Amino acid sequence: MMTEFYQPMKLFINILFISFLTSTAGFSQDCKSRLVIETDLILVEIFINDSLVATSRYYETELDSGWYKISIIENSDRWNSVSFFDSVFLSDCKTIKLNYKKENKVYLDTSPQDAYVFSGDSLLGNTPIFIKDNLNDVKLIKPGYAEENLKLENIAQQNLITLTSLQLQKEESFFYSSTFHILAATAVALGAFSAYYKLKADDSYDEYQFTGDQKLLDDTNRYDLISGITFTALQINFGFIIYKFLTE
Repeated sequence: MMTEFYQPMKLFINILFISFLTSTAGFSQDCKSRLVIETDLILVEIFINDSLVATSRYYETELDSGWYKISIIENSDRWNSVSFFDSVFLSDCKTIKLNYKKENKVYLDTSPQDAYVFSGDSLLGNTPIFIKDNLNDVKLIKPGYAEENLKLENIAQQNLITLTSLQLQKEESFFYSSTFHILAATAVALGAFSAYYKLKADDSYDEYQFTGDQKLLDDTNRYDLISGITFTALQINFGFIIYKFLTE
C-alpha cells in the first residue's frame, strides 16, 4: 500500500519540478536588459549597430543580451563638431546608463608659433592648439624665448600669446652713442679753452718782458694755470674715448 501511495506522489512532484524549470527558462528568455543613453549635444543622432534610433539627447530602450555598438554623432556642419563611438555588453536583465558629454576647448596660439604646451608635467602639444577648458595652469616653452605660465582665464581673454625673446640685443656702438658725441664736443671745447688761455699767457708774458709790469706776470701765471687745467681735462677726455674704442 505504501509503495502504491508514494509512486503517484513522486510522479506529481516530478511534474511540478519540470513545470517550474520550464517556466523559469521561459522567464529568462523573455527578460531584456534596459539601455539608457544621454548626451549634452543638442543636435545629435544616436545609432545602435549602425541603425538610427533617436535624434534627441535622451534615448531609452530594452534589448536582448549581447554586444551592441553605440554611435553618437553631432548633426552639425561646424568645424569642431564631435562624435562618440562606443560598445556595450548587455546581460542579466540589468540597466546600463551611458552619458556622453562634449568637452569644451580653448584655442591657444603664440607668436612665434610651435611653442611646447605643458599642463603640469604632461606635454599637450605645440601651438596652435586646442586645450581643454578644465585645465588650471598651462606652461609655454620655446627655445630662445622666456617661459610663460598662463591661467585659463588669461587664455580665454587673449588667444594669441606673444613670447618674449631671450636673445640679447646687440649693444649700440660707442661711436654712434650719445656719450661719444658729448665727449667729442667736450674735447673740442677743452682744446679751444686750453689753446686760448695758452695764447693769452704767451701774449701777457711778452708784454711783461717789455714793460716789467708785475700784474702782467701774475696774469701770465693765471692764464697758464687755466690752460694747464683744461689741457689735463682734455687728455683725460681723449684717453677715455681711446679706451672705449679699444675695448668695444
